[in-house]
Order: sequence, then structure tokens, then C-alpha cells
Amino acid sequence: MTEPTPLELIEDTLNGKETERVPVVPLVGLSSSTVSGFPVETLVRDSDKQAKSQLLAHNKFGYDGVFTCMDLTVEAQALGAEVVFDNQAFPYVKSHPVEDFERVEDLALPPVEETRISTFVDAARKLAEKLRETHLVSSYVIGPFTLAGHLLEAERLLEVSIEEQDLATEIVGHCERILHPVLDAYAEAGVHNIVILEPTASTSIISPRFFEKLSQPFMKNMIARVHTRGCRATVHICGRTQRIIDQMCQTGADALSLDSAVDVEAAIDIADGRTVIIGNVDTSLLLTGSTQDVKSAAEECLRASSGRAGFILSSGCDLPIETPHENVQVLVHTAKGGQ
Repeated sequence: MTEPTPLELIEDTLNGKETERVPVVPLVGLSSSTVSGFPVETLVRDSDKQAKSQLLAHNKFGYDGVFTCMDLTVEAQALGAEVVFDNQAFPYVKSHPVEDFERVEDLALPPVEETRISTFVDAARKLAEKLRETHLVSSYVIGPFTLAGHLLEAERLLEVSIEEQDLATEIVGHCERILHPVLDAYAEAGVHNIVILEPTASTSIISPRFFEKLSQPFMKNMIARVHTRGCRATVHICGRTQRIIDQMCQTGADALSLDSAVDVEAAIDIADGRTVIIGNVDTSLLLTGSTQDVKSAAEECLRASSGRAGFILSSGCDLPIETPHENVQVLVHTAKGGQ
């Protein structure tokens, strides 16, 4: 019997089938710079180098799927936010382009090819050309609630969410519609899976009630659009999300990427076959722990999911840039049974 490809292994997992082993797909983004030697700022501006860096890291570690680099600023920058770049750190939004809440409705995304988003779309296309037939290829897009926070400033968005929820709903809804061309561009680039990043909607920041009103319905719309384009959709929310896993499942996402603050076994129970759980070895442990620490944490995730379909081993979030190579390697080897 022919051994399944990594893509077939993941597709079987996403379809609820039992597999020979648990797939492993750590969130390797800008940390690939330590494999390729390319500066971090170069990876978020140059699609050729981003794709090459991701391929070099994939070849080195041998995980089952690849991602474009994660950059939570790229869509906001295209809409006028000022972004700070650093060769040793993730880009971040320095200034927010919208002073008046009502002005959000006036914002429109320029053509994707005229913005830095095209770097990530082109990198996704290059990764798909190399690996689409054998490995899962994924890209990222910011979530609408998080984008609204980048445009207005997160604290101001939270204030208006409390004081004028209808206005907040309109703002987030417009941000969702702004993102449609980005989803379409990634689908056309040939990715299998689009990951929606919605860290500001974590219950570490907002209540489950606010999540239900101000994030869930708009992510549901995005996921429906992704599905009509023939792609899978994953939701990634940092921090504590255990109280909203049921609501996250109701978005229709094919998978939920969960942070280390969430109990894997409980998450699988709540999901109850509606979606796949991805996670969730602590990124701090991956950065500073020993290989034995990482192995133990990975084994604990595998034990929690043992005998149950619907789990992919990964890091709890994007790997810190300076994550030791040996820790990524042991995470992958643990899933593969020490191969």
C-alpha cells in the first residue's frame, strides 16, 4: 500500500478520517529567516525571498504543510496605517489612519497588486507551484475585527463597541467587505487553505458576547466566501479562547488554530467532529525550552488527541523569530514517531 502524501494525510484528517499518524504543521513564518539568512524586513517585502525562505525551512524540518509569512500589518498599511519594520522583530502598526469612526465607510482597498499584499499573494503562488500537489499550502489574512482595531486603534474600537454597538457592527462589517479581494487573490494563487487571524477577538480581550456580535458573523461570511473559491478556511485566535470554541465552530471553519492557553482535549470535545483542532505547543517553550521540554509538550498534545480524529499538531501561534532549530525539529519528529 502506497504511503499517503502529507497533503493526503491532512485532507483525511480534515475529512474526519483516521490516519496513520497525526499531521504536523508548525506555524513557521518569519522564523524561517534564521534558516535562509534573509533579513526579516526582506521577507515581508520580497515575494521571491519569502517563498525561498519558507521552502528552505520546510526542506530542513520536513513538516506536512507550509505557510506564507504572518504579517498582521499588511492590510492595514494598504489602507493608510503607518507600519514600522525591524529586521529583528515582527512589523507593527505605529499610527492609525482613521480619526472619525464614520470615515471607515470611506475606506477602500487599492488593487491588491498595487499594495504590499501582493508580496504575500505572489509568495503563496510560488509555494503552491512547488508544493501544492504534495503538501498543504496556506496563506493568512487579517480578521475584520482586528483590522478595525488597526484602523481606529483597538482601545477606541472597544469603547465604541460598548457605547455604540450598532456603529461598531457597521465598522467591522465594512472591514470584512474590504478584505474580499484579498481572499480572492489568495484563492487564485492556488493555496489550499486561508487562515483568518483575529487576535483582537480573543476572550483575553473581549467577552464571548462581544465575540458573537462583532467577530463571529463576519468571519462566517469570509469563510463562506473562501469555500465558494474552493479553499479550506482556518480561524486562528491567540490567547484564551476556550469559552468561544463552540462559537468558532459555528463560523464553518474547517479548522481552529488554538493557542497554548487552551486545553486540547477539551477543545476536541467541544468541537465534537465539526472542525479540526490545530495546536498548540507553547511558543515560549519552543523559544526557551529544552528539546525534552518540547518533546514532552508535543507528546501531551498527542495523548490528549489519542484515538480521536480531527487533530493536527502545531505550535500555539507563529514561532518566535529566534526559535532554536532543534526545537522545531523535535516537534516534527515527535509527531512522526521519531522518524
